[in-house]
Amino acid sequence: MNLPTDIKKFGFVERETRNGHSLKNRCGRDFLYYALHYHYPNEFNPEHNNPEQIESKRFFGIPVPATFAWTQLQFIYLPKFLRSKSLSLEVNNNFINSFWDFFKAILFSRITYREALLKVEENIRSGDVVGIDIAMAFGGLLDHVLFVYGFDEDSLYVCDTRKVSIIEYEKVDKTDSVYYMKISKPEVKKRWKRFSRIWEVKKV
Repeated sequence: MNLPTDIKKFGFVERETRNGHSLKNRCGRDFLYYALHYHYPNEFNPEHNNPEQIESKRFFGIPVPATFAWTQLQFIYLPKFLRSKSLSLEVNNNFINSFWDFFKAILFSRITYREALLKVEENIRSGDVVGIDIAMAFGGLLDHVLFVYGFDEDSLYVCDTRKVSIIEYEKVDKTDSVYYMKISKPEVKKRWKRFSRIWEVKKV
């Protein structure tokens, strides 16, 4: 089961680099780009309003150094921006109407792995955007958000902008700059920690 869009025509982008290294703490931005691309492919795509341009135009918020990403100021304008596009955001079943709603949901909301998997499958079946926010280290304080394209009995199929070495997932499309990945459900479960989250972006 997958979203009703052709993955071969999907607007994949690759995370920008600096001094040979991928920039850090951009996964939330990149997930939201994929969500916007899914809903509005003519307005958000690799050529127009890609993740770098979204950041430079400050659509979502104020760019901050990686050490201050915990402040979430990079998303301070996000609720208002999504409303302007007739989109809603939920994080762990919390409707996000303001930056304060977003900040609280990111830091304090909780959802179990079983609940999260059901939410993923429910959204994919209804053709809605969903992302999984899984732990990389420190019990999930260091995390990674992935756009979910589809699922089967054993795995989730996700879109990324780089390959995170610590996560056990593999490329489905072998094209260098296309990060269409397969991650097993046991790997997701292993990385489902206290601060893990489900992001849902829907048209209203």
